[in-house]
Order: sequence, then structure tokens, then C-alpha cells
Amino acid sequence: MSKVPLFFLAAAAAGGAAFSFVQWNARSAADAAAAERERRIAALEQSARAALDAAKKSQDALAIEKENVARLTKERDEALAKSKQIAAFAPGTPAAAGDAKPQADFRSMLGGFAKAFDDPEQRKAMKGMQEQMIGGAYAKLFKDLGLSEADSKLVTELLGERNFLAMDKGRKLLTGKADDAAVAELRKEIETTKNDYNAKVKAVLGEEKSSKLNAYEQTVGDRRSLDFMARDFDRKGYALDDSQKERLTTIMTAERMKNPSTEIPDLGGGPGMAMLMSDSEAKVKQQQEEAYQQRVLARATEAGLTPDQVNALAESQKRQNERRVFGRTMGRAFLLPR
Repeated sequence: MSKVPLFFLAAAAAGGAAFSFVQWNARSAADAAAAERERRIAALEQSARAALDAAKKSQDALAIEKENVARLTKERDEALAKSKQIAAFAPGTPAAAGDAKPQADFRSMLGGFAKAFDDPEQRKAMKGMQEQMIGGAYAKLFKDLGLSEADSKLVTELLGERNFLAMDKGRKLLTGKADDAAVAELRKEIETTKNDYNAKVKAVLGEEKSSKLNAYEQTVGDRRSLDFMARDFDRKGYALDDSQKERLTTIMTAERMKNPSTEIPDLGGGPGMAMLMSDSEAKVKQQQEEAYQQRVLARATEAGLTPDQVNALAESQKRQNERRVFGRTMGRAFLLPR
């Protein structure tokens, strides 16, 4: 009888082992299936996150584009408004119905701006701007002259002070009497200021270096114009290489010195002292400028310019003349209303 229980025990043990094996296999299969599902879930979650990120980036890009459209629309509207405002101030343009003396109103606004010169902090900031412009425009000259850092700084400060005081004197036309006699008196004052500060610069540099500075000031406006032209050429696919630019600068300098100017150079690209010239003086000045440009254009091939570059130079000169004439006309209209 003892054999029966043993048999059943053995059978039970074997069955239990088989069940355990089957159970282990089933568990392994379940674990594998779970792991596969986990992998697929992770992949789907990653894909979902990527899709969300892409959607967010797309939304951000769309928001940026909307902001750009709004900004450009605002700038366009402001430009159109400014154009209409300028047109209203132009000489010979009748005022629109309901507009009460737009030129006088604009002079009043400019007069308020001119009073900012009385604020010490504003004066300091404006002087700093002049010095910054001079530092950039004259850096190569200072290097060529071998100036020390201290002398470069001192000359920059003197030229900046000269330019600022000339500008400061010019505000008299905005806050006081504005007629031909006042303009003539102002020109004398600016000339005196220029001579005084040029003498101070000469005391720092000496005769030879001072002469080179004076010659450089004759062409500093041309050099800045050439920098603008070069960028314009580059955008149009007619880029000037360094050699062409250097040779063109040499030609421009030689031609400019045939009609040297006594004006303080205008670094802002505006009409500068031309606003203070009489109509007859401005006409002569413009004729001289156009003759200078034609001489430069005629020699442009000497600088290695291609026909396309020469045409681009001619177009750039034309735009310069238009801006200069327009700037003087509008400046006179604002400063000296008739």
C-alpha cells in the first residue's frame, strides 16, 4: 500500500513540475508581450512628444510671422503717414482743408527738440554719439597716422566737440529768428567754431599729420558713401572686392581734391551745411558734385569695375543726388518757412 501513495506523489510531483514549466513559459511569454507593448508605448509616446514639439514650433513660428506682419504693417502705415506729412510741408504744396499752418506746427515741434540741448544729460549723450561716429569713420586714418591711443582719443573728442557745437548753434534757427540774415550770421559762427577746433587739433597732431587729417575730411563722406554702395552692390550680385574698393577710393580722393570743401563733413549722409547755403550757392555746389561724380564714373574702369558695376555706381550716384536735393529742400522748408 505504500507504493500507491508514492506513485501518486511522484505523479503529482511530475504534474506540478510540468505545470510550473508551462506556467513559467506562459509568464515569460506574457513578460515578453508586456515588454514589447512597453517598447511600442515608449515609441508612440516619443512620436507623440515629437509631434507636439513640432506643432508648438509651428505655432511659435506662426506667432512670429504674425508679429512680423503686424510690425511691418505698422511701419508701412507710419511711413505713409510721414510721407503725407512731409508732402504737406513741401514748398508750394497747399495745406489740406483743416490744416492750420503745418510748417509752423512742425517748427514748433522741432523747437521742442532743440530745447533738449539745454539738458546736460542730453548734451552728453549727443556728444557721445558724435564721438562714436568719428571713432568709426576716422579709425583707419588714426592708424595710418600712427597716433597713440591717447592722441586718438583726444582728437576724437575735439572733433566730436566741434561737430556738436556746430549742431548746437544750428538750433538757433529753430528757436529764434529764421531768415537769410540769421542764416548768414549762423554760418559765420559755425566757421569760427570750426577754425578754433581745427587749430586745437593741429596743436595735437602737428603740421604734417594735421594736413593729412584735413585732406581725409574732404573725402570722409565719400568713403562712407562707398561703404554703403559696396553693400548695395553686394545685394545686387555685383560685389566689389577689396582691390576694386581701394582703387576706387583713390580715384574718388583725387577727383574730390580738385574742388576741396571748407565745410564740416556730414557723417550722417544728410544735406549738412548745404541747408544753410543760398539757392544760388547750392546750385553751384550741386553742379560741382555732379561734375565730380561724372569724373569718378569715367575713371571707374581704372579701378577694375565691370560694366555692371559701373552701371550700379551710376545708379547709386543718381540716388545720392536725389536724396541730397530732397534733404536740402525739406530742410530749408522746415527751417526757413516763407
